[in-house]
Amino acid sequence: MRKHRKKLTSLCVLAVAAMTACSSGGIPADQPASQGERKDGEPARSYANDPAELVIFGQVGNSEEVWNERFGNALKQKFPNYKFTYIPKDRQNTISNLIASGQTIDLVHDTISGVRENIIKTGLGQDLTELMKKHKVDMNRFEPNVFKSLSNAGKLYGYPLHDGGLVLYYNKDIFDKFGVPYPKDGMTWDQAIELGKRLTRYDGRQYIGLGVSIDHMLTMNPYSLPYVNSSTEKAAIRTEAYRKMVSKSIVEPTEASGYRDYLKSLKRTLNNNDFMKEKNVAMFVMNFYLQLQPDFETFNWDMVSLPTFGDLPSIGSQPYPNGLFLTSTSKYKDQGMEVLNYLVSDEFQTTLSKKGFVPVVKNEAVRKAFGQDSPFKDKNMIPAVFTNKPAAPIERYIHDRLVASPLTKQLARVMMGETDLNTALQMAEEEANKALEAENK
Repeated sequence: MRKHRKKLTSLCVLAVAAMTACSSGGIPADQPASQGERKDGEPARSYANDPAELVIFGQVGNSEEVWNERFGNALKQKFPNYKFTYIPKDRQNTISNLIASGQTIDLVHDTISGVRENIIKTGLGQDLTELMKKHKVDMNRFEPNVFKSLSNAGKLYGYPLHDGGLVLYYNKDIFDKFGVPYPKDGMTWDQAIELGKRLTRYDGRQYIGLGVSIDHMLTMNPYSLPYVNSSTEKAAIRTEAYRKMVSKSIVEPTEASGYRDYLKSLKRTLNNNDFMKEKNVAMFVMNFYLQLQPDFETFNWDMVSLPTFGDLPSIGSQPYPNGLFLTSTSKYKDQGMEVLNYLVSDEFQTTLSKKGFVPVVKNEAVRKAFGQDSPFKDKNMIPAVFTNKPAAPIERYIHDRLVASPLTKQLARVMMGETDLNTALQMAEEEANKALEAENK
């Protein structure tokens, strides 16, 4: 078997069907039902009061001030016997540089997209399965697809701290200007597209009704369609399912009169700045948390749930969490597990939820607290985030970018009316397969 076949096996995320023999995160089905206590009532051994020196590397890039405000201060208060050192990523402090210098790293704060490059490929990956058994972790508390999104080959390397997901942002000022009713939670793509047509018009400047962040839509698509076929190691984008998904969510919105001519004048597709700075896009599909940008203070906005496909009722985008990963090189694995378990406790998840970070637990009280202490507490956040259920996480591959890049390039041509979708998918597939073959030699 070729060596790249072995690489794919070690890096692909198992499909949901392949995990039916286990509960979330690869934990056996006989896992005790309550965290911290055996079936016979004997409590799990606590390491909370044991000494530890834990170095946390912030691959996400948050400053130490931001880390402490969100997580660090609470951890120091909860674990006074632990010494925490936080190292944020910068030009000098990269994960590869730290490893090469011999710097100890116990925990890595990273996004879902960094699991393969920064955790597995570096050798820092620590399968948590046995540690979770030892610490009596109850996986029934969590949204299963959120945890599965941090798994690779059935191994869970970290815990999600808070989730993300696609929502539909909208500019109330544009709706008010043209006297069009606001969008609603639970809309289908067909309904959103029709609404977008009513708002794609010229009035002193070109207004666009419905924009979509292409990369995010493809990466988090509700059908859980991968970029790469794990069996053939070739691009998986030229299928009827993929064509249907792309046609409805990315291409059809651009068929409104004036839309494609505007994209031609820009010589690009729409992005965040068109919505929040130029303010000529009425609705924009993007990952939750875009509202943290300061430009959102300059206009009247709100959000609703991601439009759904007709054959996937109530299914939203795939999870897109930030996670904390325990390393294989840590000398304080049990103390690291105490940190992880505290950060996903109902107590701390309530704190995060109140601040407006999407919780990873299913506890309804935690969800009802969502956004209470946030500057956006008067916005439609709870329905926008929780109306839909998260889709199953996509099968990911270390070379997804080799497919994503030509695909987005060809889709831009379709959106500008320069080619048809079938031709674009064929050309993207051919370019991607050449790149994949060259990479895997």
